[in-house]
Amino acid sequence: MSAEAVVLGLLCAVRAIPLAVVYALLRARNPRRLLAAYITAGAIVSLAVGIAVVGWLDARAASAGSSTAREVVYVVIGVGALSYAGGFWSGRIGNGSADRPSRGLTNPDGAVARWLRKPTVAGALASGALTNLPGLFYIAGLAAILETAPSLLNSVVQVVVFNLLRFAVPVTALALLALRPDTTRTVIDAIHDWALRHSRPVVTGVFGVVGIYLSVKGVVGLLD
Repeated sequence: MSAEAVVLGLLCAVRAIPLAVVYALLRARNPRRLLAAYITAGAIVSLAVGIAVVGWLDARAASAGSSTAREVVYVVIGVGALSYAGGFWSGRIGNGSADRPSRGLTNPDGAVARWLRKPTVAGALASGALTNLPGLFYIAGLAAILETAPSLLNSVVQVVVFNLLRFAVPVTALALLALRPDTTRTVIDAIHDWALRHSRPVVTGVFGVVGIYLSVKGVVGLLD
């Protein structure tokens, strides 16, 4: 598995919406059952879609007789990441600007935020499936996996490893609940508070750097 795929897998582990859901589940009355439901549903969807996308990208690349399909994917994802970085920094996306009203998950009056205050197992299953559909970095990670020219079995194994990285946060939280239930919430609260204070520069920086890297990589590959 390439270092690039590993880095993208780790970046997938710190997506804003899944982290908000995991944080809410950890603060519920029965966090272990809710987290287990969230991880199970999310992993099933993520693995199924990931394996399907790898097969599709591989077929596209093979039909073109080159890696053209992957390079186009890199350019599209790179531009998308740069657009997200700009939108988040300006406040048009998420809550990047402090002078704009809260929206989405951070809006205390929103339907999602109300559910997060009293989550259910059914809701955890649904949120696990919906919030773990592949995004920009996931698709880029799958393309990076294909660069290793894996066999079908090897590509499936790499997708599984990639998803282990992607679910590192909820899996680690579940393990901490089993091993150190008394201190888990304190640790999670500290991490959550830090993330809220630094989300704007961190999110903008990460998406900006990755966006530039993938855009340049895709363009260079297409020109070769």
